[in-house]
Amino acid sequence: MSGRSSVAHFYSMTHWTYLGKQQDGVRFVQIHPQVAQAIGVQTGDAVVVESPRGQASGTALIWEGIRQDTLFIPGWFGPRQQMATELGTPLYEPVSQLLDDQFYDNLSGQQAYKCFACRVRKA
Repeated sequence: MSGRSSVAHFYSMTHWTYLGKQQDGVRFVQIHPQVAQAIGVQTGDAVVVESPRGQASGTALIWEGIRQDTLFIPGWFGPRQQMATELGTPLYEPVSQLLDDQFYDNLSGQQAYKCFACRVRKA
């Protein structure tokens, strides 16, 4: 699942300000503890989320509050955010390169941009 962690981040706006980027410059990928154990990942490890279309990197955040069959990866990071270079925080691939336009939500008919099949592995 992709999305934003808080409305306070206003999607990508946080990462265009010095203070915002300093406070939230690392993309955490939330993973259930049992899944993390199965793939040998601990909080703070570099991980890669892959789909048939592409991949995106992040830092593992092990959290019991997420379903075992779900990952959460925030979508507000991208290579155009120059604050990352200036502040020394990581540059990340946009989460949109994991998504595919051909899949739709079966209830709403909208493209399924927030939920998609993927796998995660230790980088």
